[in-house]
Order: sequence, then structure tokens, then C-alpha cells
Amino acid sequence: MSATRVRRYENGFSLPEVLCALALFAVIMTVLLSYHRVLLQGFQSQWQMRQLWRLAVELSEPGAPEPPAEWKVIRQQTTAAGCVSIAVNITSPSGRSGQLSQLHCP
Repeated sequence: MSATRVRRYENGFSLPEVLCALALFAVIMTVLLSYHRVLLQGFQSQWQMRQLWRLAVELSEPGAPEPPAEWKVIRQQTTAAGCVSIAVNITSPSGRSGQLSQLHCP
């Protein structure tokens, strides 16, 4: 047999190779999308906690502004020996809660 008679049929990928690659791609995309969803939930949770603590710090200052209407806030202020103690219990609309107290002395 001469070299001219041997033909090679390399015209692309075979059907099993394409199906295997497609299945692998689908599995990888499913894993990445679920990982993205978990990361997004974590970032949202962290953002809500930071917002809660930022608002709690603002409300624990003397002369604090009014809290947003959907937030539940209990603010207690006591004065003793020239110092002002402010305690804040705050609950976000999503149900997260925090407690903060600060002592302000001149």
C-alpha cells in the first residue's frame, strides 16, 4: 500500500466526544452557578449586618436622627454623674437584631 491510498478521516470531533464535552460543561456550569448563589447570599447577609450596626451606632449618639419606619428600635437614655448612657436595641425588617450601648462623658 502506498502512502497515497491511506486516507485519514480527521474532519472534526466525533459525536461521543461532543456529548461528553457538553455533559462536562453542564456539570461545571451547575456547580459554578450554585457557588455564585451561595456567595451572593453571604454578601447580602454581611451587607445587612453592616447596615444594622451602622444604624445602631448612629442611633447611640446623642441627638440621633429618626430611624427608618420599617426598622424596630428601642432606645434608652440614662444620665448619671454628668455622663449619658445610651442603649439601643434594633431589629431590621428581615428579622436580624443587634444591641449596642455607649457611654458619653464630657
